[in-house]
This record gives sequence, structure tokens and C-alpha cells, in this order.
Amino acid sequence: MKEVETSYIEKIIEIMKNNELTEVTLEDTDKSLIIKSNGYKPVIKQKESEIEIKENIAEEQNKEEPVEKSKKLTPIVSNMIGLFFSKPSPDDKPFVQVGDEIKEGQVICIIETIKLMNKITSEISGKVAEICIEDGKPVEYGQVIMYVEEN
Repeated sequence: MKEVETSYIEKIIEIMKNNELTEVTLEDTDKSLIIKSNGYKPVIKQKESEIEIKENIAEEQNKEEPVEKSKKLTPIVSNMIGLFFSKPSPDDKPFVQVGDEIKEGQVICIIETIKLMNKITSEISGKVAEICIEDGKPVEYGQVIMYVEEN
């Protein structure tokens, strides 16, 4: 695989965004190109070269209205990979919604990993300002689940 042009990598990232892919690997006999996305910053590294491109795709994933950035917002991030669920079952109401007051230790969502339902609890108290992941969508380790305006 010869030196990869930036425009080629940008096209691959666009395909990843449009198809919600989290990893793409291209291999040749002596080199490989691996592109991984944590949902916010795909990091591209090419063996035997110094290519690294980072792109912030958070804006495209957030479907809700932007949050006022002047407030002190604290992100709650995922400590595992899996599928994000905002409610205990499809017929139930969400654990939390934008505008809800939450307390430290309160269950805020479920992340399903290898058929295990993991309840995620808040480490802070405050008001939910933004939920960054859609129900049923993949979540990566370290990805922001929601922003909370601390009390």
C-alpha cells in the first residue's frame, strides 16, 4: 500500500460516519491502515509512516439542540463499550431526560455488553443538560453519554 492521501482517508471517514462504522482496516502485503472511531474522534494511524488525522464528529451524532456552553457542564462518559439504552425496557420511560435533576448514584442508563445489561450510575448530582447518544446506538469506552450542569 503506497502512501495514503489525506483526501482518501477523509472519504473513508465519511463512509464510516454514514454507515455508523467504528473500525475499518485496509491491508497490503507490507503495510496496513487502521481507522478506529470512538464516536467523537476517529484516530487514523498508518504503519511505517507518520500519518495521524483526527476529526471531531460529535456535532453530527448529537441530534438535540446545542447546549449553552457558558454553563459549567460536566460530561458523564461511558466506562465500557456496548449498546446504549435510555430505559429499562422498550415500554418503560427513560431513566433520565434533559432537564431532569439527578443525584449521585442514580441509574442514568444501561449499556449492554455481550448480552449483559450494565446499569450505569451518575457520579455527580445536577441537572441533565444534554444526552449525547440515541437509544439503542453503540457507545464506545470514554464516549460522552451526557452533560450535567452540576449543583
